[in-house]
Amino acid sequence: MNRNRYLDDTNKNDARANLPGRLKLLLGLVVALIAALLIQLAFLTLKQGAGYLSEVNQSDQTVEKGNAPRGLIYDATGKVITGNQSATAVTYTRGSTTTTTQIATIAKKLSKYISIDTTRLNARSKADYYLVTDTKGAEKVQEAVKKENPTTASSWSTTQLNTAMAQYVMKHNLAKNVDDNVAMIFQKMSGASALSTTYIKDSDVSDDAQAKIAERMASMPGVKIGESWSRNYPEGNDFQSLTGTVSDESAGLPSDRLHRLLAEGYSQNEPVGTSALEKQYESLLKGSPSQTTVTTMGNVKTSSIKYQGQAGDSLKLTINAEYQKKVQQILEDNLPGGNVQGAYSTVINPYTGGIYAMAGVSRDSSTGKKTANQLGNINQAIVMGSVVKPAVLATGFQKGVITPTSNTMNDQAIKIAGTPTITSYWNKNGTPTPIDARTALETSSNSYFVQLGMKIGGQTYSSGSSLHLNSDAFQTLRNGLGQFGLGTKTGIDVEGETAGYKGLTTGTNMGKYLYESFGQYDSYTTLQLARYVSAIANGGYLVQPHLVGSVLQTDKDAKYQKTVWTAEPQLQSQVSLSSDEWKVIKDGMYQVANGSSSHNTGTALHNMTPKVYAKTGTAETSTNGHTTFTESMVVYVPGTPFAMSLAIPGMDSYLDGTNGRIAKQIIEAFWQMVVASPNS
Repeated sequence: MNRNRYLDDTNKNDARANLPGRLKLLLGLVVALIAALLIQLAFLTLKQGAGYLSEVNQSDQTVEKGNAPRGLIYDATGKVITGNQSATAVTYTRGSTTTTTQIATIAKKLSKYISIDTTRLNARSKADYYLVTDTKGAEKVQEAVKKENPTTASSWSTTQLNTAMAQYVMKHNLAKNVDDNVAMIFQKMSGASALSTTYIKDSDVSDDAQAKIAERMASMPGVKIGESWSRNYPEGNDFQSLTGTVSDESAGLPSDRLHRLLAEGYSQNEPVGTSALEKQYESLLKGSPSQTTVTTMGNVKTSSIKYQGQAGDSLKLTINAEYQKKVQQILEDNLPGGNVQGAYSTVINPYTGGIYAMAGVSRDSSTGKKTANQLGNINQAIVMGSVVKPAVLATGFQKGVITPTSNTMNDQAIKIAGTPTITSYWNKNGTPTPIDARTALETSSNSYFVQLGMKIGGQTYSSGSSLHLNSDAFQTLRNGLGQFGLGTKTGIDVEGETAGYKGLTTGTNMGKYLYESFGQYDSYTTLQLARYVSAIANGGYLVQPHLVGSVLQTDKDAKYQKTVWTAEPQLQSQVSLSSDEWKVIKDGMYQVANGSSSHNTGTALHNMTPKVYAKTGTAETSTNGHTTFTESMVVYVPGTPFAMSLAIPGMDSYLDGTNGRIAKQIIEAFWQMVVASPNS
């Protein structure tokens, strides 16, 4: 077998011996580069991997809340009585991870361009600003605090330590050189909850300040040029006491609701309803703020609108603005001087409970100054006098002590042992004069109703006898008045209502029962009288009064409104009387306003068209140490949506007739301005 001479010449022990030299060099270089790459990869992974991973994953997503305009308040005809006025504002939205140190830095920058009111700056905020901006000073304060509290400081929480340090700063006045303007801005920013927007300056932001802030927003995260809203009153400021007030950013949240409002997401200085309808309907009026999602990836920020926001719902009242102003003016123009404390009147729809006007004026008898006080109708408890007599008459019918056909008694001097003699104003001598229930209402006979009250309480009057009523007599009479709503809150949709005052009934006060029977003891509000006379007008139904007739919702473009809720009559209870019993009461009230008796008490209402039904009242009171009187009146017109109550406390003259003059003007204005007269 022949051998291959080429194989015989090959170096079988080292195949590399056959490779060219340049190829060997290239192979060595590749191996070296791979080794270097592996070493670098290991270094990046093991030594710097966590840092790079954090940088790659570093992103922050927050939701910024804007500010929604507050809902409006309209009158029954659609006129704006509480509106909004916009202004350019500087706002701040606090991030979810923003520290107090960062806030202090932003506050210092922002203070160069705006000045704000510092009257509400508190010492704690100034101390906190000092501690977060002066590192060396803070270290010294911390050392001093721990030295002063060697046994307890070691167990303090961060919050306790910060509080102690702030107190030390305040005690030693270390923050005296801190600029108040900067500290106030810091205080407002710190008061904002995470991701909420608050006002730093809500008005009077100059064009120059706007431009400078806009140019520097990147260095002041969360600061923006926005829009603020404040309330205005196109129909006059007098409506403010009825519709209520809203806090401004300088006042902050009300202290009595602070924690609850903060829990609901409000900022410390966010506007909020503080009284009347603004407070009662806060959840509807405040609206829903816009929400913008802000995503930060490294140095890049992007934003997208998550929710456009929704203006607050608006309230449409049953109040007629023009009529309200007219009734208010009538009260002010006719208010007597002297010791008079004010005048209040409510005009109401007896079938729905909707209020057309709730006017009121308080008077300082020492200075004569008058102040609009519409809510005096619900929070001023007044001894009203004889206007309650129809309710006492109804109680007498229900207890069976009189009937529609048997109700005549003598008007005479009432002489009960241990009590002053009681007579009617027109029969001071007490000459026995037979009168029936209708005439007793027309002439407002106190004597008649004292005797009726005694019958209700289980005793028939006998001259000179002692008082020996049933033990539950007071409660029985009060229950009779209470079925008409006298002595109980009406439930009107605004806060601050009082139920009135009920006097003591035990011991020597038992004799006050006689005065209770003609309205001279317990006190009621003018609104209670309005509900009471409404029950007579509508046939015995106690209907809850209300101011808000409907709720309107604005679409997202703020162009259109739709009604989302409408008030319906709310029946509270019913007075049970026969048609004959009702007729006696109503006939008596007709005679008050239209009767021919020489002792008629409603002469100012005679010859009105349409005919009205009424009951006058006079109660003896004491004002500024003087004997004074309250004049009152309730009026209705059958078959129409009209009923009215009126009270004028503190008058110097007895049976002055002011109640009749005022009532007549209010009634005539109603037919002219609200509803056309049925006789027109």
